[in-house]
Amino acid sequence: MLYTKRLLATIMITALIVSGITIPAHADLSDGLVAYYPFNGNANDESGNGNNGTVDGATMTADRNGNANSAYSFDGVNSSNDWT
Repeated sequence: MLYTKRLLATIMITALIVSGITIPAHADLSDGLVAYYPFNGNANDESGNGNNGTVDGATMTADRNGNANSAYSFDGVNSSNDWT
């Protein structure tokens, strides 16, 4: 089974090389980017497009991976983020 998977992968890669199809190493994520919010303590748009927001009552907290100050916690009553 493992041999068959390796053989199939080798055939597919060889077919791509022979046909001249190129696979980009990475995508340009800034192409068409409207806003970028890195969760770094404010709601500022770091893309340079000026789509800044305001934080009202939400607090920074750890994200699902335990990274401190990488997510917002909303109390469900009177906290929000607004973008205009």
